[in-house]
Amino acid sequence: MILTDTNVLVYAINTDAPQHTASRKFVEAVQQKNIDSVLSVQVLLEFYAIVTDHRRVTRPLEPETAWKQVNALRAIFPVIDGGLKSFDLLKEISLKTKGADIFDAYLVAQMKACGVSLLCTYNIKDFSRFEGILAQTPEEILARS
Repeated sequence: MILTDTNVLVYAINTDAPQHTASRKFVEAVQQKNIDSVLSVQVLLEFYAIVTDHRRVTRPLEPETAWKQVNALRAIFPVIDGGLKSFDLLKEISLKTKGADIFDAYLVAQMKACGVSLLCTYNIKDFSRFEGILAQTPEEILARS
């Protein structure tokens, strides 16, 4: 099973992004059940925050439209919930983590709590420091599926 990161979802709807085509194909492959991928609530909230923020995207969505996108994603991807087990794992994972990097560490904790070891992301470097997690781009995952 694969956890899809926020950036892949944002690029999938942003036709101006160079990563749009591969991200869109990845989401379509999940929708067609050719790839087994999930989301977390954190990823959905990050997606909403990014697509509604004019500082992060050139054409932000209105809140109502963004929630429709979130619901469309929930119809395609199952959503995992690591609950308090994720929070408890976070301490072990994040002992050397500072600042906003805690959110990447928490995403890894959620993955581990739910038995997910592969992350589909464009932020490969950000996740390379976490043991037991493999991060690959949509292109890499699509090439092997």
